[in-house]
This record gives sequence, C-alpha cells and structure tokens, in this order.
Amino acid sequence: MAKNRFLSALDSNKNKVGSVVFGKDNKKGKSSNNYSRIGQEALHEPIYLEFPTETNYETRDLVYTTTSIQELSDLVSYSNAIVQYEPTPTNSDYFIDVPVENVISSLNPLVEEAKQYLYAKGFTNQDVQNMLVQEGGTELDLIPFVMSLTQVEANQSVSFNYSSFFVNSASARKIEANDYVACAAIAIGADILWALSTSSASTWSIPLMTRAFGAVAKRVLGPIGVAIAVVSFGTCLAAATQD
Repeated sequence: MAKNRFLSALDSNKNKVGSVVFGKDNKKGKSSNNYSRIGQEALHEPIYLEFPTETNYETRDLVYTTTSIQELSDLVSYSNAIVQYEPTPTNSDYFIDVPVENVISSLNPLVEEAKQYLYAKGFTNQDVQNMLVQEGGTELDLIPFVMSLTQVEANQSVSFNYSSFFVNSASARKIEANDYVACAAIAIGADILWALSTSSASTWSIPLMTRAFGAVAKRVLGPIGVAIAVVSFGTCLAAATQD
C-alpha cells in the first residue's frame, strides 16, 4: 500500500536526515557568506532562529552548540523558536550555517517515495511536474505534502476528528512565508484539510490534490524546513494527539 510504503520510508530515513551535521561556523557574532540562494546549490546556507521574547539566554545560546538537523529540530521544539532564512535585528546573533547539499541528498529518497504515493493516487510524472509549476513548489515540497496526506487518509479511516486536531495544533502560532516552526507539518495539514474540503481519500481528484499542494508551496519551507519536518513529524503527532 502506497501510504504504508511512504511512512515506512519516512521512518527509516529520518535518522539519516537528522544526522546531517553542521560545520563549525555557528559561532556568536560570526556569519559565513559561503552560500547562494540560486537553484538551492549552496554549499552552506545560514538559517536564523527567532526566539520568543521571554526566552532566556541559556536557551538561546544552545544554538552555538547545535551540530545536526536532529539537534536543530530538538532546539526548535524545545524553545518554540522560528527558523528564518533572512537576518533581522532580533535573530541575527542566532544563526547556523547548514550544508544544504547534504540536506538535499538525505531527503532525495523521500522525494521518490512521495512521488510513488502520488502515482498510486492517479498522478503521472507529468501531472506531478505540472503541479510543481502551477503552484510554484519544488520536489522537496512533495515530502511534507505527502506526509500530511497520509495522516489525513489514516485518520479518516478511523473516524478521527482530524479537523479539530489540526486547528488546535496550528492555531497556537501563525507561520509566515519563509518561516519554519516546530510541527509546521501540522499547520500545513490544516491548510491541506481545508483545501480538500474534508473530502474522503477515496474521492481525492488530481485537481483537488493539486490545489491542496499549494498550501505547502506557499510556506516556502526550503530543504532545511523540510528536513526539520521529517525528523520532528512523529514527535509532533504524538504531542498533538495528547493535547
């Protein structure tokens, strides 16, 4: 079954994604310029953490000892920090230089599994490519998209009130474009569920799922945000279902 195959791949690959390590450049007051936004071909790319105003300096300073995607995900989850891609007066001291090519390489197997899920839903490869162009997304965006679709599909089958689950989890914080927060996959799921108009999985059409994909594309997670989503997804679901 395509859903189970994707979830199995997600489970088996999340440790690989989480183990992507950073260099030694995330030192206080020192930023690397060894990156380029063009074509996601950067060797390294800085991301900045916007901490809640009440966050103490002991927690903030954890950014300087964060050395992997898993540790970054844990810090974001622990502190409720927002990951941003551009410096601001309040985040510029809290940055990490991330090896983007390594992150993308760790995610590529999940891109292929996400495509297999969509093929099982009736998409052709050309349909997928048309969807990416139409909604302004990338192939990496297919991963959180399918993550959310599998959870909607799974919980529909057990008559779970997924609408309330999403709304309660997502309403705690507003996610802006180019921001990534802990459990952003849950917030993405809320948008997807709305776009699907609570239709059952058996009636999802290609145009309907294409429109739902726009909910992911507009969030501009980028490779780093997608990587955090992958390693935090199970933890986020467990926490959300206990709220």
